[in-house]
Amino acid sequence: MRGPLEDPDKRPHDYDRPNRVWMCGLENAGCPCSAGPSAAGRCPVTAECVPRREGDRWVCNRSLARGGVCDHAAPGGGPTPEGQCCLVKQCRPRRTLRSIRGRWLRGAILFTLGAVLMLLGAANRNALVKPGPLSSHHAQVLAGAATSDRCAACHPGANKSNFELLQAALAGHDGQQLTQSQACLECHQDLQRAGAAPLLAHGLPEGAFPFFTGEDSATQPVSLSLGGGARGATHDDPVACATCHQEHHGANHNLSAMTNARCQACHEEQYQGFAADHPDFVSWPVARPTRIAFDHTAHESLHFSKAGRAFDCATCHLRDATGDLTDRPTYQQACASCHDEDLRKSFGAGLEFVRLPTIDPEALTAYAAAPGVWPDGATGDFDGDLPALMRLLLAADPQAAEALEELGADASFFDVDADDQASVVAGAKLLSALRSLLDELQEEGHEALHYRVRTLLGKRAGSVEDYVGRLPVELIDELQGVWFGRLEPAPAYDAIEDRRTGGGWQLDHQSHTLAYHPTGHDDPLVRAWIDLAIRLPEEQADLRDTVLSEWQRPGAPGGCFECHRIETTPTGLAVNWQGRQRLTEPRGFTRFSHRPHLLQPKLADCTHCHQTNAQRAALVSNGGSASTPSAGDFVVLSKSACVECHQPHAAGDSCTQCHNYHVASPAAGRLVEQAAAVEGLRAALRLSP
Repeated sequence: MRGPLEDPDKRPHDYDRPNRVWMCGLENAGCPCSAGPSAAGRCPVTAECVPRREGDRWVCNRSLARGGVCDHAAPGGGPTPEGQCCLVKQCRPRRTLRSIRGRWLRGAILFTLGAVLMLLGAANRNALVKPGPLSSHHAQVLAGAATSDRCAACHPGANKSNFELLQAALAGHDGQQLTQSQACLECHQDLQRAGAAPLLAHGLPEGAFPFFTGEDSATQPVSLSLGGGARGATHDDPVACATCHQEHHGANHNLSAMTNARCQACHEEQYQGFAADHPDFVSWPVARPTRIAFDHTAHESLHFSKAGRAFDCATCHLRDATGDLTDRPTYQQACASCHDEDLRKSFGAGLEFVRLPTIDPEALTAYAAAPGVWPDGATGDFDGDLPALMRLLLAADPQAAEALEELGADASFFDVDADDQASVVAGAKLLSALRSLLDELQEEGHEALHYRVRTLLGKRAGSVEDYVGRLPVELIDELQGVWFGRLEPAPAYDAIEDRRTGGGWQLDHQSHTLAYHPTGHDDPLVRAWIDLAIRLPEEQADLRDTVLSEWQRPGAPGGCFECHRIETTPTGLAVNWQGRQRLTEPRGFTRFSHRPHLLQPKLADCTHCHQTNAQRAALVSNGGSASTPSAGDFVVLSKSACVECHQPHAAGDSCTQCHNYHVASPAAGRLVEQAAAVEGLRAALRLSP
């Protein structure tokens, strides 16, 4: 037999009803009724028992659970003679604490909603809801605008009606209106450079983001792995500007200040500090190719040593107005004293613009057509190179382009076979194209030359002055008269003002050449024609490579490519005519400023950190090639060189002291050094690629 479900010793009023609204009014007196109020809050006025009749008497029938049988001996104890219970309880029910709290809460909610609606309906709504003053920079930009317009500049919905705000809150962003982060980009347009994705992590598109995965660093104490959930479901989910830059904290608030904890919202591995957790450097300073080819080791251990001169870093690495090492010397300041003589010698007889080849008149007459008037000193067997400048101008002529396709992009007249009809015909086309070029130059002057440049480059061509070097058209008249017997005046041409005069040119009737004599280093004409070749479209790659190979050979006029490197840019190839410009180049993940470090006396000596590679120095001193690949110019810096000062209690060790969040994408500039840094970090952590 089952026992009673209720504990017989537990009084009825001890039963907890957590959801009840009313409670017995006798609760505080310690004698509440057993039934309790109704759901409507009415007292049931119930007796404690229903007396039972035993013979001619009524006896109490109260159960033990409700206190047991009444004491019949007590005054008023026991049932009445009519059989009614003597213990009839009546009270005034009162609300439970839960009900009271609920009523207060509902009232507070209604009051708050009413206050909010009144606030939103006020004329100065935006001023009343503003959480705090703006930072000084934003406040200055918006100082002249009305209060509502100041808010709307960053919060697109600030001037909407209450109904529109409610509708937007329920429906979410419809994609037709700017988000708050997109409003930031209306002013911060520098973040929207070509190829950038400013609202993605680090402003990089997914394919350009060099980050480690969890698998890479599952067993490593330190990692760059990203927590996907912190950024969203995928890398394409935008990161709001306000995630890191939070406004309305006062005029002196630093919007760009970041804590290490903020970085770890995405970089999920715990990072306690630079000294303990940062991996050691593997390739810092980053072993990237310099824009200007300069071998520090060879100059220090070989060239300066032979010349008996001191190798002083400050000669080239100059301090700017702020004290940082960003200024660079000019060629005349740093290089001319040693290199000017060799530069002048390399130009020799000048930069050939036109050179008549040696031709075989008999072969031309037999297989193609008689060449017409041709200088006697330029007849015989087919021979003669096509100078780079003349090759470029001929390439703009369809007839010459067809001939070069037959003979080869790097062909010369030496390649014309007098016994092969197709070869001779191609040579005849080249000769015809050359005569057409000279005729156009005589008739139309500089504009004829510029027309051919525009044919090759289109809109990317420079101005006519860039390519002519003030070429005297009278020299073309003389050339035509002496070489081809064309002594009559040049035909009239409408744009006769384009037949400009100038200097720096020489006509040699013995070698049948027209050559330009450069003014020295950084000659504008030489630079313009090299840039022309570099900018040729990809379909002209063979022509470009042929021309560049002529300028890159040992002893080439000017020797430009001994120092100036060619690199790939978003728009194609380009020559680095200038050294690295730290203040204008695209930002990478890592930054460093010499200015605060040079305040330390021991760091004022460059060799404290930058020590030339002894292995490379020995190789150069023993006659090895200065360009021989080895461990690089300098010994790689160790983290220990920085840890001495970069502690939390000293120079600081926060992430943003050395690392940038907003970086350039590969399409906007160079991430070569970033890729090298990532690969170095992989090696330091022994991670597989």
